[in-house]
Formats: sequence, structure tokens, C-alpha cells
Amino acid sequence: MNTRIKGILQCALGALCWGASGIAGQYLLVNRDISPEWLTFCRLLSAGVLLLFIFSLTGQTGIWSIWQNKKDRIRILVFGMLGMIWTQYGYFAAIKYSNAPTATVLEYLMPILIIFWYCLSERRLPHLVEIFCTVFAFVGTVLIATHGNFGSLALSEKALFWGLLAAAACALYTVEPVGMIKRYGAPIVVGWGMVIAGLSFLPFMGLFPFTGAVDLSVGLAFLFVVIVGTICSFVLYLGSTKYISPADASIIAALEPLSSILLAFAVFGQDFGSFELLGMALIIAAVGVVSVHQ
Repeated sequence: MNTRIKGILQCALGALCWGASGIAGQYLLVNRDISPEWLTFCRLLSAGVLLLFIFSLTGQTGIWSIWQNKKDRIRILVFGMLGMIWTQYGYFAAIKYSNAPTATVLEYLMPILIIFWYCLSERRLPHLVEIFCTVFAFVGTVLIATHGNFGSLALSEKALFWGLLAAAACALYTVEPVGMIKRYGAPIVVGWGMVIAGLSFLPFMGLFPFTGAVDLSVGLAFLFVVIVGTICSFVLYLGSTKYISPADASIIAALEPLSSILLAFAVFGQDFGSFELLGMALIIAAVGVVSVHQ
């Protein structure tokens, strides 16, 4: 299989895993009143430990190899403490101070930030294809997130701060680990990034009381979020940057809100109208152009 096609398929599958886990995450946060702080902390730390444990059993590259290089030690700390944790928590905080559509729209400014970074570092103007795909993916995300009701966007100062922080952190964790992933593989980089993110959040957990109750349904939903929505999604998404550019990966990641609305339709019978259909078409068009563009 062509390596570019492999990367595109990995990224698309990772985005679909994110979308699927959103259903379970919604159940935990809304229906079972689990606090976003505890969900973020527990999912990252448990997923990171589990991923490193599983990878250590394969007998491949040692999980401690990344710590033997001084530059990579700094990079993995930046990836975990600035990229991974603030992407997760920034999104939840933006929801807290606004709503889910606003947070989703702000976070999906990520492709714009990534392309802006590459244009600065390469001292060039954005390519026409980059502009086309980014605009289509962003507008499609806006239409799906708002259902065409732009008045649902609640843009307070705090929501803007946390949403933009989530977008910047998301761009950072997409770009920063590319070199490390090529050297050590996505499971090691993602696993350590999650463990570092979870541990860096640990000192603050005393500020957030645990809410909700733990039973079988909560446990199963949490397990789904950890395995499908965290381990599979991050490994597939970040692993794809070994084969495609971070800018392309960030555009393909717009499949996440598309998959969320399709799964909400399948699981909850949630209807969608012309704005959602237009948003889907725009995202599919953007991903299609990325797929054929070399």
C-alpha cells in the first residue's frame, strides 16, 4: 500500500475513533455527572500506562529508549505537559464557559495555526490547496457543530481563551512529536505523552471533587473512552504524521465531528438537516482533495 494512502487511512480512522468516543464521553459527562477534570486525568494516565505496558510485552524497542536522548527528553516533556494535557482540558474548559459547539469550532482552528506555522518556518505563502482544504474543513465543522444556528455560539472571554489554548495545544502536539514518532514509533511517544500529561495534572486534582457514581455502565463507557477514544485515536492520528504532513493530518481530523453526528444519528436517533449535510459535504470534499493532492 502506498505510504501516503496508509497515512490518510490511519488519520481518518483515528478521527472516527475520536468521534465514537464522544458518544461515551457525553454519556459520562452529561448522563452520569462525571467531572471533566477527573475524566481527563483518569483517561490520560490509565491510557498511557496501559499503552506502554502493552507495547513492552511485544519485545520491540524498549519503552525507556526515548529517555536516553537529551533533546528527546525535553521534547516528550513539552509534548505531554503543553500539548497533550492542554488539548484535552482546554476543550472541556471551553465547553464549561460556553458550550460544545463553540468549543468545537475554536479547537478546529488548529489546521489554520499549523499551516501558519509552516508558512512562517518555510518563509512562504500558503498554497491554494491548503487554503481551500482548511476553509472547507473549518466551515464544515462550524455547520455541523452549530446545526446552522450561529446564535448558539457563546463566545465569552474565558471561552475564547480556553478554546484558543486548546487549538494551539492541539497544533503543538500534532507538529512537535513528528521526529520522535519516526525514531521510536507512535505507541512509545503517545504512551509517555499521556503519562506525563496525567502526572502533571495530578497535583491539581485535590481542587476538583469527584462527582458521579461508578458502576458497570460507567466502567464500560470509561473503558471505551480509554481504549478506542484515547489509545487507538491518538496512536492512529499521530502515527499518520509518519506518512503525511501534520497540516494534512489536521484537515483530515475534521472527520471527527462528522463521525460524531453520524453516530449520534445511529445510536440516539438524532436527526440532521440541510446545514449538517452541507457541512458533511464540505469536510468530505476537503479530505478528498488532501487524499489526491501530493
